[in-house]
Amino acid sequence: MRPIIERPSRRHLGLKIPTEFISSLPTGVAKQSVEILGQRITNDVYSPDDVMPNEDELATSLGVSRATVRDAVKVLSGKGLVRTARRYGTRVRPVEEWNFLDGDVVSWHDPSHPRIKQIFAETTELRSVIEPAAAALAAKRGTEEQVQTLLTAAHAIHPAHVDVETLFAADCQFHVTLLDMTRNNVMRQLRQIILTMLRVSYEFGVVNPDNEKVSREGHIAVADAIAARDHHAARKAMSEMLELNRAIAEDYWLHT
Repeated sequence: MRPIIERPSRRHLGLKIPTEFISSLPTGVAKQSVEILGQRITNDVYSPDDVMPNEDELATSLGVSRATVRDAVKVLSGKGLVRTARRYGTRVRPVEEWNFLDGDVVSWHDPSHPRIKQIFAETTELRSVIEPAAAALAAKRGTEEQVQTLLTAAHAIHPAHVDVETLFAADCQFHVTLLDMTRNNVMRQLRQIILTMLRVSYEFGVVNPDNEKVSREGHIAVADAIAARDHHAARKAMSEMLELNRAIAEDYWLHT
């Protein structure tokens, strides 16, 4: 029998997306149940296409009621991790159907899991498509107040003088503000996606001692170009800032 992983050992900092930007899980024992089951699934205790233990067994293993188990399974179903049916119970869905743009699904992985590198590579590719275009729109459409918020966040990104949690919060503020400045409601709804991507970037890239720290100069260059209303320069500066992560992602695909 495979061991039950209640809390994957975490060798990273367990970074949390700033609370004003996160979606909420249930509270109390329901939240704990969702997290434990999510960790079991993402760390292969329950593998794709496995039928999970029934409600009574899960309730016993978690020390909760069957109703709490049902609520937890509904949350996991909404995140693409499981599907339920009367004839076969609750089954883990194929990995390609999981919602990897959900910060919880990402965070439930043990950092040593091979899938983390793949998530980093794939989200980096998507950031390289979205964010340069967003920077160009921000230069055209952002308000002066937003420009000041962006500049403040950029200058707060100071790897040599602040801890990683503070660095992460400033980086999140920078990229969320950037998307708000596009005044494109569909693009603004990508905020949670970008934040999840940043989380993966920090936990795999920035915190990894073998990789270069986040670029203060790159963020300032983007903010300065936007402040100058130079959309061509803003697009170029953002592309250049993402180049390091893109190179790391390219290296991943070359060696898999």
